[in-house]
Amino acid sequence: MSSAVEFVLRHIVVIMCSVAWASAGTHFSSLPNTLEVIATINSSTTTVANAAMAGRDQLVVSWWAKELSSPWVDSEYKTVKVKLCFGPVSQVDRQWRKTDDDLKKDKTCQFDITERSYDSNINRNTIKWTVGRKVPKAIYFVRAYALNALGNEVAYGQTSNLFMVEAISGRHASLDIATVVCSAFSIVFILGFFTVEKWSAKKAALQKK
Repeated sequence: MSSAVEFVLRHIVVIMCSVAWASAGTHFSSLPNTLEVIATINSSTTTVANAAMAGRDQLVVSWWAKELSSPWVDSEYKTVKVKLCFGPVSQVDRQWRKTDDDLKKDKTCQFDITERSYDSNINRNTIKWTVGRKVPKAIYFVRAYALNALGNEVAYGQTSNLFMVEAISGRHASLDIATVVCSAFSIVFILGFFTVEKWSAKKAALQKK
């Protein structure tokens, strides 16, 4: 009887540990920094240094494995996920952007830039990414995660520089043009209406004579 109880208790402990392990995320502090990442702004809308306009400008992002990465570690990388992340100054007093060492709870990097297969034969991977229209005004940096075959983060790298994203105003040139046209048409319509009314009144007065 005691052996059966011991068997059940042992399996309960194993199950509880498995559940706890599955629910716990990868900790950022445990990841080696083995990726080099750089990001530059390709802007045609702003002259402000290190600033991009949401919905219009592009980030040119490049990443590659550092030379110190061992071949065995490098072979574990199957996918690279690149994300746009809030800088520390833009996280102050904003719980919805809070950094957490547990990557399942971390809210630092909320915007996906790209995710693609890792190829050790490519010396440098580069993409152009148009900043999303919904990206809010804030200070950002770019981070890349290397994922293993299970989709778990096993390494990272991030830009050393910070840059600003300016939020889009929400107004478009076509909307402004349409507003001006409608306003002009309304003025013409009102003037025409009063002109017709005045002419009709004058005609009626002449007929009475």
